[in-house]
Amino acid sequence: MNMTFRPLAALVCLAALIVGGAGVGHAQGTPKRGGTAVIGVSVAGATLNTQLTSTVTALTIADLWASGLYKYDENGGKKPQIASSWDISKDGKVYTFHLRPNLKWSDGHAFSSADAAFTLAAFAKYNTYLVKVLPNIDRAETPDANTFVVYLKEPQSSALEAFDKEIFPLMPKHIYDGTDIPTNAANRAPVGLGPFRFVKWEEGRGITFERNEHYWDQPKPYLDSVVAVFIPNVQQQLNALYRGEIDVLRPALPQVGRAIEQAKAKNTFEMREVKVNAAERLSLDVNISHETFSKPLVRQALLTAIDRERISKDVYQGLAFPAMNAIPEQFTLLTDPSVDYNKQFAYDPVKAGKMLDEAGFPLKDGKRLSLDFTSATNADAFYAEPAAQIISANWRAIGIDVKLNLIEGQLWTNKVFRDRNFDVSMVSLTARTDPLFGVDRSFLCNTTNVPYVNPTGYCNPDLDAIAAKAAAVPLEERRQWYKQYEEIIARDMPHLTLTNAKKFFAISSRFGGLDEEMDLAFNGNPSMASVWVK
Repeated sequence: MNMTFRPLAALVCLAALIVGGAGVGHAQGTPKRGGTAVIGVSVAGATLNTQLTSTVTALTIADLWASGLYKYDENGGKKPQIASSWDISKDGKVYTFHLRPNLKWSDGHAFSSADAAFTLAAFAKYNTYLVKVLPNIDRAETPDANTFVVYLKEPQSSALEAFDKEIFPLMPKHIYDGTDIPTNAANRAPVGLGPFRFVKWEEGRGITFERNEHYWDQPKPYLDSVVAVFIPNVQQQLNALYRGEIDVLRPALPQVGRAIEQAKAKNTFEMREVKVNAAERLSLDVNISHETFSKPLVRQALLTAIDRERISKDVYQGLAFPAMNAIPEQFTLLTDPSVDYNKQFAYDPVKAGKMLDEAGFPLKDGKRLSLDFTSATNADAFYAEPAAQIISANWRAIGIDVKLNLIEGQLWTNKVFRDRNFDVSMVSLTARTDPLFGVDRSFLCNTTNVPYVNPTGYCNPDLDAIAAKAAAVPLEERRQWYKQYEEIIARDMPHLTLTNAKKFFAISSRFGGLDEEMDLAFNGNPSMASVWVK
C-alpha cells in the first residue's frame, strides 16, 4: 500500500505548492488564474486516444486534452464547441458545420476543416461508436478552412449525434497523416484542442497536463495544471478523496452512498449526479458460433437463471435496476415497454432448468453443460468480480459447470473481440445518446475486431434492416421500429442486458465555477476548464 500512495503523495505535494501560490487577494466569486487540480483515475491502458478506446480512464482524461464540434449540457442540449453552429439540409442528408476561425492545436499548429475531415476519414473505422455509421457516410468536403460538410447516403434522424465531443474528438492531421494510427506515439502523448496540453506520463504514477495557451475558449482554463493520478483500488480512490489528496473522482457505484454521506459531513467536496446520462448497462455477450449456445432457448435460459435484482442491490448498492429490454429506458420516446425482460425472463431457476431440458441439456450427474465465463478485472470494472460470482452461482445452481476467468483488461479485449475465444463475456457498455451508437454495436452484423462491437457471431439481416429504418425515420415514427428491434432481440438473445446504472462525480468545494463545470450530460466528464481555486 505504501508503494501505491508514495507516487500519489509526491504528485499531490507538487499540486499543493502550486495551489498555495495562487493569488489569495481575489474575491471567491471572480475567476482567477493559478493552481492545480488532481483527478483520481485507475491505471490507464495502452492509449489515451478515445477514437481507439472507450475505457473509463481514457474518457475521463480525454476531456482535459481533447475537444469536439459540440458537447451536451446538463439538460441534454447541444452546446457549440469547435463548431460555432451547424445546418442540416431539408432532406436530412447534408450536415454543414461552421468552425471557429483561427484556432490552434495544443502544439501551436493551425487547425482547419481539413483536420475534421481527416478525423472522420482516418479514425472512424477504429471507433467503436462510428463503425456502424460509417457505411452511410458518402463523403466529407471542406469548401474552406472553416467549413466541414458531411454527406450521407441516406437520411439518419440521429446522425448529428455522431459528431459530439465524446464520440468524435477531433484529431490533428499533421500528427497522424501518413502514419500507422493505432501505433502512433501521439496516442500516449496526445495533441488536442482541449483546455490542457499533455506534458508527461509517469508509469505507475500519473499524467500531467498544463494550461493550453491556444485553447479556443479564452480566458479559460483558469488552472495552471491538472494531474491525473493513478489509484488502482476503488477504496483507495475514495480514501484519497476524503483526505483531500484528489479533487475529482468518479466513484464506483458501491462507494457512492458513503461518498454522499461524507460530502455532507465534511463539506470539502460535492457529489453530483449526471442525471440525463446515457445508460450504463451490464451485459453478457454469448458466443453463438459455439454449438452449445447456438439455440436461442439456451440463451434465454441463461438470462432467466440470473438474479438481476440481487446484482442491482448488492453490486450496485441500489443505484442500478434490472434492464427492461434492448432499448434503454432512458430513451423514453424510443423504447416500447411491451417487451419486458422482467416479465418474460424474470428470475426463475426452475423455469430456466426446464428451458434447458427442452433445449436438449437435461440434468445428468448434476451437470447440464459447461461454459467459459470471462470478464475484465481492471479497476474501472468494480462490478466484475461480485457480479460474476452471483451469475456463476446462479448458473451452477441449475447444473451449469462454470469456468470463471477474470483477467486483465487488454487480455480480455484480445480474448473476446480479437480471438473470439469465449463462451460468455461480461461487459458494462454505455448506450450513448441514441441506439444508433451505443446499442446497435452489440447486435448488428460485424466482421471487424473493433473492441466493444458485437463479438457474438450473431448476424440477422432483418434486424439490420429494421435498425437502419429506425435510425432514418422522423423521431415520432422511430418507436414502432424499435419495438420490432426489441422483439427480435428478446427472441434471439445473443446479448443479454442485465442492469441499468447511474453516474456520479465528486468534485472539490475548494473550486469556484462548479455549476458551469458540471453543466454536462450523457458521457461527459469534467474538463476543468471552468473552475478556479477560491
